Amino acid sequence: MELITIADKESDILSVENKQLLYRPKLQRVLNNLPAFSPILNRLLASLASEDVRFSELASLIEKDTVLSGHVLRLVNSAAMARRSRINSISHAVSVLGIVRLRNFLLSLSIARLWQSTRTQTPWSMAKFNLHGAAVALMADLLAQHCDCSYPEGAFLAGLLHDYGKLLIAAALPEQFLEILKLSSEEESSLIDCERKVTGFTHAELSAMTLKAWNLPEDIVRGVEFHHQPEEEAALLATPVKGILLGRLIFIADVIAHHLGLHVLPAEGPAQPSRANALAALEMFGFHAVAPKLLEQFDTEYDAIRAFF
Repeated sequence: MELITIADKESDILSVENKQLLYRPKLQRVLNNLPAFSPILNRLLASLASEDVRFSELASLIEKDTVLSGHVLRLVNSAAMARRSRINSISHAVSVLGIVRLRNFLLSLSIARLWQSTRTQTPWSMAKFNLHGAAVALMADLLAQHCDCSYPEGAFLAGLLHDYGKLLIAAALPEQFLEILKLSSEEESSLIDCERKVTGFTHAELSAMTLKAWNLPEDIVRGVEFHHQPEEEAALLATPVKGILLGRLIFIADVIAHHLGLHVLPAEGPAQPSRANALAALEMFGFHAVAPKLLEQFDTEYDAIRAFF
């Protein structure tokens, strides 16, 4: 897998370009050390490219993976699913969970497996990283179900992977990662501004470059790249696109997750999580009619999945 070259900013072009050249090999090394995609993950990613995926085939693949089989059965029999009788077969579990919930659950676990052996240092928390990704993914998917979204089938995966660049920086450039945190604290600047100042990259750019290297759909790549500047995604397109773009959807889901206290690094979140602020934010972003319902649905889905991270 190779990272593509991103466009240099006109301002500070020399320092940015030099930093990118300096740090790119280390970032690439972490990416190259990821294990190969599992058959299940390959089939799930293929489904995003509109290829036919039979869930009977997925059930067969799950049955061959002892760990995933156990997780799927644990999920379907969990309190969050409110089942009265125990389910013991994967095929039955697949039919009960449904296509969307099963796809999202398998994507979450399969993606987390990719970097479970990636080495990082404090204050990075892989558990918080996975939980934040799952939270943004779940919220983005719920938002897509309640609005006119330009690419709703990609909302969950875009949310799941939107911050992968942060992991790349933390794993490949640990000294620079700590420098970014220190700079952000001292200057009270955003992490994304400090990332570019220190490394020449932002985590959003690194995330997008990785997803492009993985041949994911352009809508997902672009949405991840612009999840901190959703207005720039719209300006980039030659012709208007019907519905809310993924970049804006991920931006909203990210804001809600932060209000709920589900963030990767302490500097990113509010001093105190606030469900009331999360509800107010949903209303402000135009989801006032369904805001309470969205949070209730989110609670159910998040409670079901968080035990696996």
